[in-house]
Amino acid sequence: MGIKLDWQVEADTAYQRAGEDPEQQRRRRQQGLRLLFFTLGIILAVCVLAGVVWNRLYTVDDQLRRELLSTVQAEDATLRLGDYAQFIAIQRSANDIWIQEQGQRFKRYQDLKTKSNLVIDGTVLNSEVDGQRGRALILETLDSKPYHTVWFYWRFPEGWRHVPSDFTFWGNSESVKSDTTVVNYSQVDAELGQALATRVQRWWPTGCATLGCSKVPVLTVEILPNQRDQPDWEPSQPETLIVPSPLSVGDRASADVVISPTLEDAVAKALADHEFSVASNKLIPTQTADAAWLRQMIVEWLASAFTGRGDPNDSFAQSLNDHYGSAGLSAVVHALTPTSDIGILGTALKQPIESLALDWRTFFQWRLDIEKTLLQNNDINGFQALWDSANPTALAQMRQRMINTTQATPQVQAVSISTGQDGVAQASVKVTANGQPATIIFRLVNRQWKRSG
Repeated sequence: MGIKLDWQVEADTAYQRAGEDPEQQRRRRQQGLRLLFFTLGIILAVCVLAGVVWNRLYTVDDQLRRELLSTVQAEDATLRLGDYAQFIAIQRSANDIWIQEQGQRFKRYQDLKTKSNLVIDGTVLNSEVDGQRGRALILETLDSKPYHTVWFYWRFPEGWRHVPSDFTFWGNSESVKSDTTVVNYSQVDAELGQALATRVQRWWPTGCATLGCSKVPVLTVEILPNQRDQPDWEPSQPETLIVPSPLSVGDRASADVVISPTLEDAVAKALADHEFSVASNKLIPTQTADAAWLRQMIVEWLASAFTGRGDPNDSFAQSLNDHYGSAGLSAVVHALTPTSDIGILGTALKQPIESLALDWRTFFQWRLDIEKTLLQNNDINGFQALWDSANPTALAQMRQRMINTTQATPQVQAVSISTGQDGVAQASVKVTANGQPATIIFRLVNRQWKRSG
């Protein structure tokens, strides 16, 4: 078998091309062109069909949206004109209770029109159509302040009708995540979700650092449309806070701020309370023990520090943080037991309790308040344990207080701590009792403040 050189192979190929029938070449080119044109035709037909379908869907969707908008504006007009018959005709549900509730809502609108400056002019900020379902975000103005309300509709043969809230039609789900927080929300609550995410991303790790959590757990916040009034923890998911969407509760939600102060305070309080539980290993104090008061003071102070509202400087916990820092706060949190009395402060801070630089006013107000609670609970032993039983004067006052169980609690104005004539530390508590100034004395007995006069 011979070997062909390169020039011989090229020569053979050229010969074959040269020897091909011109008619066959023409037919081959025509077949290629026909295949190309056929392919382009198919692609063009698909594009035209897709365009026709899209245009048809868009036209239908746009028509449904315009019809929905017209229905919403008509319903707004019935409220504005006080036309109950036309208003109730737009409502539709198999649930008679919901129809009755809509009648009550109509009455509330009419009452607001007479008592306040309510503007309902049919302004629809956003509308969504999903098949037979419709949703509208409506603007209302009450006493010059903007409010939003969300109404749901279903398209019946006779047109759109207002139906009970369909919380499955609340928009696509979205999330904002950080290393320690996840905030989930739906499209309707997008502004709220993003604003709340900014806050909890700051609050959650800061609170854990302040209280001394051994580990910062990942917090999940779910903004959901439901009928809860306040944020609440999901029992099956301990680190998940459910925040009710303001637009799903009541007739309307304020729109002049993204997060209302009321909701922001509630979320801050829920986070601070939960972080205290995390830091204290789920401590549940006895409600009449000083431990319960300490827990409440620290939680309220931390929540106030989160939001910047309230007066954290006029607080026991603020004075604790000012003088002993977050290390002192966390030491107190970790030292608490369910029945701890106020003496736990000296143990945690490693100083005599009478020398602590603290604002004692709220503590002694707590002590005076708890006397009444213990008497009303018929907890005589607990009540007597608050008094200096070695002092005859104190015992006489204690018996008198036991007789007058409904006596108004004195209101603390000022506290000064000094050493008494017997060398024992005492607190002079200036109060207002029955509109008159008075002084109540507490003595430090066995590292515990006892009422002595």
